[in-house]
Formats: sequence, C-alpha cells, structure tokens
Amino acid sequence: MTGQEVQPDAGRLTERPSAGDPLSPPPPLDGREVALELDSITCRFGELTAVESVSLTIPAGSRFGIIGPNGAGKTTLFNVLSGELRPVSGTVKLFGHDVTRMSAPERVRLGMGRTFQVVRLFNDLTVRENLTLAVMGLSRSKLQLLRPWRTYRAHQALVETLAASFGLGGRLGRAAGELSHGELRELEVLLALAVEPKVLLLDEPAAGLSPAERVDIQSLLGRLDPDLTIIMIEHDMQVLRGVVDWVAVLDHGELVTQGPTAEVQRHPRVRELYLGSAGAHDRDEPSRSGTS
Repeated sequence: MTGQEVQPDAGRLTERPSAGDPLSPPPPLDGREVALELDSITCRFGELTAVESVSLTIPAGSRFGIIGPNGAGKTTLFNVLSGELRPVSGTVKLFGHDVTRMSAPERVRLGMGRTFQVVRLFNDLTVRENLTLAVMGLSRSKLQLLRPWRTYRAHQALVETLAASFGLGGRLGRAAGELSHGELRELEVLLALAVEPKVLLLDEPAAGLSPAERVDIQSLLGRLDPDLTIIMIEHDMQVLRGVVDWVAVLDHGELVTQGPTAEVQRHPRVRELYLGSAGAHDRDEPSRSGTS
C-alpha cells in the first residue's frame, strides 16, 4: 500500500499506522445495548508495550473475533478484559459498569465468562465434579463442600443439562484427564457457561484440535444462545468464519482495522500483515509462530 514499507521476507509492516489514520467504525448497535466497551486501553510490561490505546465497542449478542499475528497482543488484551491484568491506562466497561479495577471473580459475578489457551481443569475429578464446582461458583453453597455430591440436586440437574447439550452426557462419570483433547475443549466451554455469563471470552477454542474436532467445536459454538455476547481469539480462519461476523485486527498491540469478517479478510493490508504474503488469501492459518 502507498506510503508503507513491507519486509518481503517477514510479511510484517515496518511502519505502524499513524494516530491520524482512520479506522473502520465499530459494529452498528441496531438498538442493542453495549455489552463491552474499551476506551484507550494500554498495557505495558516494563519497557514493552503489549497493548496500546485500543478502543472497541461490542454490542450485546455480537459474535466478535480478535485476530492478528502471533505476538500482536491478543491474549494480553483478553487478560485485561477478564481482570487477569490491569491496564496502565484506559477503561473497561461491562454493560455500562466500569470494571477496570475489578478482579476477575468480580467480573464473573457481573456476567463475564472466560476460557484459556491452555485448558484449566481438575484432571483427577470427574466431568460431573468439574461442572458441579463451576455451577456452585456463584451460589451460597460454594463453601459447603463436605456434603455428598448427591445432595446438590438442583446443581446436578443443571450439570446434566449442560453436559447433554454438548454431547458429554455419557462422560459425566469419567475423569477429566481421560477425555480426548476435543472433549476437554468442550468441557472448558461448558465450565465457562456454567456461571451463566452474558459475555463469553474464548481464547483459541480450536487450538490443538483435529479437523473433525474443529468441526464439532464450531458447531457447538454456533448453537449457543444468540443473546450471549461472544468474543473470540482464533487462528483457524475457517472456524473463525463459521462463528463470528465482525473482526478486529491487532498488530504490535495496536488496532489496525475492524469490520465484517469477509471484508476484513479481503483487506490487502490484513492479508499481508496477518497471513504473511500478498497471495495468502487462499490460506486458512498464519504461518508464523510466537506468543499472542
């Protein structure tokens, strides 16, 4: 593109967009309330700026993707959204509530759920026990863990409904550590849904899955409540296209552009930046390795 230098071997732009470069407008609200609003979020680790002045407006019920090269700051941004990290400047609002200084558990109580790149489960506990602990997380009985599992009848009914909805009804008695990787990913999504979130953050839900398992997780996500706001990081473009309808692109911690998924994917700079070569629009995954 005019006025920008491209490293031919790396496919990464050497010049960042200037502060005056126009970015695509946020998704239209169409009468919906704003589920999540980021205003000039900046996050630093010593001398390294991981996220710089990122602003996003995400309407309720959105299917919103965040993409970019490895090392672009995507997971750091997720950690700021979920309360794992606190930004050095900027604000995060969840349905109009300023949650910038709130902890992750406080944000869960306000309606935020989250999965991680690395699956976090109790491998020695059964699927039923993992789900029961998650369901109990927002209840007053969460500290009464010496009671037999069978006495939590209301919780068990919800656990069985959740498991059946994701095809894990027959796995309730199995230890989580005995599940396939695809089933573990599905269980992690269920754990996030168990707290009845209004906003669900999914950090690479298809990572490490086989082609068949990627189809399963995409189908699973497509069946979720349309009122649930989903914000997803995903490198597998086929899975991403099947779930989200709006995409924001990050590079070097900065927002490059955003827009409808199909339009962003055709954007010349995004193809060059994210996929690594001018002809990469036919490929589904980036080739570079590194951190998010």
